[in-house]
Amino acid sequence: MTTGGRAAERTHTDQFRLLVETVKDYAIFLLDPSGNVVSWNAGAQRIKGYTADEIIGKHFSTFYPPHEALSDKPANELRIAVATGRYEEEGWRIRKDGTRFWASVVITALHEPDGTLVGFAKVTRDLTERKKAEEERTALAAATEAIRLRDEFISIAAHELRTPMTSAKIAAQLLRRSFGSSATDAQRRSVEAIDRQMSRLGHLVAQLLDVVRIEAGVVQPERTETDLVELVHGEIDQWRALTEREIVLSAPTTLIARIDPIRIGQVLTNLIENALKYGGEGSIEVGISRSPKSANVTVRDHGPGVDPKDRAKLFERFYQAHPGRSGMGLGLYITRQIVELHGGRIYAEFPDDGGTRFVVSLPLD
Repeated sequence: MTTGGRAAERTHTDQFRLLVETVKDYAIFLLDPSGNVVSWNAGAQRIKGYTADEIIGKHFSTFYPPHEALSDKPANELRIAVATGRYEEEGWRIRKDGTRFWASVVITALHEPDGTLVGFAKVTRDLTERKKAEEERTALAAATEAIRLRDEFISIAAHELRTPMTSAKIAAQLLRRSFGSSATDAQRRSVEAIDRQMSRLGHLVAQLLDVVRIEAGVVQPERTETDLVELVHGEIDQWRALTEREIVLSAPTTLIARIDPIRIGQVLTNLIENALKYGGEGSIEVGISRSPKSANVTVRDHGPGVDPKDRAKLFERFYQAHPGRSGMGLGLYITRQIVELHGGRIYAEFPDDGGTRFVVSLPLD
């Protein structure tokens, strides 16, 4: 080889060495035939945390979790590299500070031209973020499937419950007719209890189906030009026939909004029922007002209110502000979903003189 050729070769060798030493995305280093570290680059220091002075001369099993370092795994990897030319895997490795990282590892056996083993080249890449992202995707997929199966079960169970509920209500009506005017107080109370419990169960089943449909995106408001004042009057009249509690309405003569009257009626039912159930013995105040861009409905009770630490959870699914009361904690959750499907918002206020005021704001346009 000429002098110029040798100089060019040295130049290329120096450039390659400089490349290996300065690259930071990969740990690139050499091992002797026994597996001891004999070189160290900037990437190895960044990924593994050791300086060259701290790690050169130590066995590469230092980078393995303790149970693997004590086993024959590191030595076995070298044997495979010698037998096949290389060893490759992904697995957990340990940094200097003891933290784990997910590594892609390639070990290549290095031989002299005569076949003598002179050591190994080891390249390691930190894939912790990719591993984390994969695990999150897997967990999300599993959670999504679990939710799908849960909702499918709820939907099937709810539909299946409707038949026996209908049969039970029919049976209660037949009993009432067969007893006629001769029914004893005990018989009358028993039939009323059956009818009442079947109605309550039907309400719970309807709520479960609503949750499944809303979360599946099946429920969409069927908006029509509706007099909100007339709608609220109708809802209140129904409740006045069912309770002795005073329900006071403050409203303009009319207020036209483009809403789904059935769904907004459901919102009013849930809020008034909630006030009757948890609002103590005082009156219930319902208000209707108009702002430049929205129609507003308020429902206020004078009960114990909600503990400040629980207020942020008020509209969560299955949350009950007053545990032990009947219900599944779905009414306010469904109410919020319906209001938001209308492009509106609902929130709760807690007046200084007690009670809770729910505010529903629906866009006029």
